[in-house]
Amino acid sequence: MSTDDLERGIKNSDTEPMTAEQILSQEVETLPLRQLVPAFFSVALTMLMGALDLSIVSTALPSIGTHFSASNKTELVFVCYVIPFNALQGLWGRCSNIFGRKPTVFMVIGIFLLGSVLSGSSTNISMFLACRAITGMGSGGIFSLANIIIADLVSIRQRGSFQGMISSVFAISALAGPVLGGVFVDRISWRWCFYIQAGIALITVPTLAVLLKLPKPTGDIWAKLACIDWLGTLLMALTTTCLLLPTNLGGNLYAWNSPLIITMYSLAVPSAIAFLYVEAKYAKQPIVPSYLWRNRNVTTLFCINVFMGMTFYTLIFYLPIYFQIIQHETATAAGLNMIPLEAGIFITSNITGVLVSKFGKVRPYILCGTAIAVLGICLTLVLAHSPSRVVHIAALLICGLGIGPLFPCLIIAIQASVERKDLATVSALHNFFRMTGSGLGVAINGALFQNQLNRALARASETSGLPVKYAQIAKISAQRIMDIPLLHRGLVEDIYLDSLKTVFKATIPMAALMFLLTLNMKRVRLNSKSKPSSEKASEKQIIEEL
Repeated sequence: MSTDDLERGIKNSDTEPMTAEQILSQEVETLPLRQLVPAFFSVALTMLMGALDLSIVSTALPSIGTHFSASNKTELVFVCYVIPFNALQGLWGRCSNIFGRKPTVFMVIGIFLLGSVLSGSSTNISMFLACRAITGMGSGGIFSLANIIIADLVSIRQRGSFQGMISSVFAISALAGPVLGGVFVDRISWRWCFYIQAGIALITVPTLAVLLKLPKPTGDIWAKLACIDWLGTLLMALTTTCLLLPTNLGGNLYAWNSPLIITMYSLAVPSAIAFLYVEAKYAKQPIVPSYLWRNRNVTTLFCINVFMGMTFYTLIFYLPIYFQIIQHETATAAGLNMIPLEAGIFITSNITGVLVSKFGKVRPYILCGTAIAVLGICLTLVLAHSPSRVVHIAALLICGLGIGPLFPCLIIAIQASVERKDLATVSALHNFFRMTGSGLGVAINGALFQNQLNRALARASETSGLPVKYAQIAKISAQRIMDIPLLHRGLVEDIYLDSLKTVFKATIPMAALMFLLTLNMKRVRLNSKSKPSSEKASEKQIIEEL
């Protein structure tokens, strides 16, 4: 579709505004480069906000936990972010179809900014967790809308290069985030890790308003609201909460056999069944149409996304802790140590994106990426045993080289496996399953880490002469370990290291399952490159003249 069409509101042959269904059924026609680049730039800026938020917080978490005397609750920060992130994925995809991409993206940016500013203003850990939940609501929409809008702008074949560039934005933000977060923590305050989003929004919002031009569906606002699957959204949120929250709380703040944990797990299965039933039999406009589950490639790719989220976000969450606690690095230095991981992602995501656009294949790159990722995760155990800087760089670089191709390839493969009308749905679910995996990975590994840490500290207090007050300090504040006298600090650091090794060991089978699932994928052949709309119009005119 041309820019002129977009600015006129997309008129059909009868000069009537097009409905959401008509807009979604159109074939994508790539805009000329002079129009495509500004539009893509505005989307990339939006993605930068969400990606920077994810990466900058990981470095600040030890300081936040110490500030609120709640280091044993830091995993909850991520889980409280992930639950609303996931719960509203289907809603944002549906809203973008009903209300239009541009109004929806402004809405989610507003929610994201509100959560970020309130997070920076938090006065206690409970308020901070609630504000991170608000941030997660908006961030989920930002990630979904970015993928959906890119699919609106370029054809499936050309999408590889553009998704590679979006992955580069993610890699750059994941590189800059820890470093920037470290600078804020060491020089100013951890609160500026959240206030900075307001500054980025001052650039992003006007850029989106001016450069991004997309069609907007017409219709009555109340009729549009009635089209939203509210019951399905509620059941999706309930299922996500009952699965992720007890996984994090169990063995940490509550015993595994406590009534709360048992009740939440007991509700997870029936709520999931109720959600599937509502989507299949009740919802007029389901956020997850039931026929998608019968698509082998879609279900396989969703499962791969789950284990990719488990693998990647475990690294993002726990490696800064390793560098700060075990290697005695500052928050800034811990962020710099993550450079090899992000460099690997930057390199292979861009190369893979270009190769996908050139050859029209995605499966070989997903297969190679997952295999290399398994090797990299195994090397994290070597990293944990060695203080060598060379070993650290090599292990993280290999992890990044393996994970990099998955960022552009998984979303392209999912979008290529469905019809145009389901593009927004699967793009949102792509993020849902990845972040579900990230929440499960951090929660499961967090439970393993805390259980191992608590048992080892209690045992050290009983058998190795570790004073109870120092064991308590190690539980509630990782950063205050440096205040423990040298006579006992070495023992505490060894306990932390053993607990981190448990996390890295648990991540290996997660990565291995990601690789094995790739073998179940069917080959996806992308359509040949589409020509810019201006060229198509010229060809049509020539044919008519002949």
